[in-house]
Amino acid sequence: MPRMNAHRPNHALAGLLTGLLLCGAAGPAARADEGLFLTWGDCALGTSAHDRSNPCDTNVGDQKLFCAFRLPFAADSVLGLELVVDVQHSAASMPSWWMFAPGGCRAGSLRPAFDFTGRSSCRDFFLGNATGSLQSYTVGQPHGGANQARIQMAAAMLPSFGYATLNDTDMYYAAVLTIPNDFTVGGTVCSGCAGPACLVLNSILVRRQPGTAGGDISLTVPGPDGANFATWQGGVGAACAAVPVRAVTWGQIKGLYR
Repeated sequence: MPRMNAHRPNHALAGLLTGLLLCGAAGPAARADEGLFLTWGDCALGTSAHDRSNPCDTNVGDQKLFCAFRLPFAADSVLGLELVVDVQHSAASMPSWWMFAPGGCRAGSLRPAFDFTGRSSCRDFFLGNATGSLQSYTVGQPHGGANQARIQMAAAMLPSFGYATLNDTDMYYAAVLTIPNDFTVGGTVCSGCAGPACLVLNSILVRRQPGTAGGDISLTVPGPDGANFATWQGGVGAACAAVPVRAVTWGQIKGLYR
């Protein structure tokens, strides 16, 4: 894989940033084009949409939700990703159609993948050399709401591949969540497909080789104009702002040292 030249901040900011990352106090410096992106159909640079409307009249087919990101600076020694996507439903409690956890009406139906073979709208740094899975689906997170759920997933480079180097200009594929239509109609129905919801890509942790200068990189900055939000059935009544975590900006970090 070709290696890209890193963007180098001045020494004072670089030193401060490294210290903050190592102690876990904050994420990297924000750039205008840094961000998290969540879209249906493809990544944000492809043929995609922020809303998905489903007639809920079949058990066949699926919907694909794409997570993507841009880094604030180039990074080498990347081994994998950890992602958090939160769901906020318009109903008072999470409908059974959205119950993907063990024991739920659609347990096991939610499927993350990290293979983007045949797609080229965004850059694929995994190149088919990653393995990953759904880590958890927890109703009630992140803020205790009965109509909220947190999706956690992770992927890692295969040991035979090693690691990747990412630049600070390309938008990268991170994961694709497949949401199938099974149990939508017929004898065994999980109700709630037609209800509006909002999904938010809250964070991506870029895992790097242990001992790499700067350590892992925590991404929490949304892309422009709410680019990390995607709605289901229009999203009416599902407050996207109810689930995001509060991000600390680079300006706030610098303010601590004035």
